[in-house]
Amino acid sequence: MKVEIHSHTDLYSPCSRIPPKELVCMAETSGYDVLFITDHNKVWPRRDLAALQELCERTRILPGIEISLPDRRDMLVLGADDPEYEHLRTADEVLAKACADGLLTVVAHPFRYHTSLPPYCALADALEIRTCNHSRPEAVSLAESYAESQNLAPVYSSDAHGLNFLNKFWIETHEDFFTAQEFRRLVVSGRYANRTRPFDMALPPAYKVASMDDLTEADLITLSVESESLK
Repeated sequence: MKVEIHSHTDLYSPCSRIPPKELVCMAETSGYDVLFITDHNKVWPRRDLAALQELCERTRILPGIEISLPDRRDMLVLGADDPEYEHLRTADEVLAKACADGLLTVVAHPFRYHTSLPPYCALADALEIRTCNHSRPEAVSLAESYAESQNLAPVYSSDAHGLNFLNKFWIETHEDFFTAQEFRRLVVSGRYANRTRPFDMALPPAYKVASMDDLTEADLITLSVESESLK
């Protein structure tokens, strides 16, 4: 299953340019089986998420959140649908609630701004290694070393703030899943693989595409290939 674990919409994340409907359309066209929407410090209302799901034929939409911590670090909680997550302020609070809910915690872009991590990061389930916003060789190397030393699951994601971020880095699970709790078990047990594809877009991207009509020719060709493979 092709899975995107880190994406943002312009509805709740001011730094994103992606309208929710465009995000869903892009995920469908790119062959994603599951899309976690992880807006900044905001849990999507269940009714609104269900309305987005009605637009999909293939892609399953699951909730999530990217929580900004006081030390300028960020943590994803995949499957978060409880508004209480919006009010958690410390890493201990986030990790405790996610553990109680059985949800995967991921340290987002760990070395984007820093060269070391606080001790609480070792208590998360996973660590982002490569994203469109965490791509410098030195950052990737630090993340790989940290994940290995702390026995954290290394994961790829788009960290999508524009449609052009998608379909560059993702993960594939070795078996199907239906809930966020099942997804966590797959990741922590290593039953997944990180994936990427060749592309020539500079990282981090210099611009954020808001509409599929504005994608580059190279991205459109890739989408055409993906669409054909799904038939």
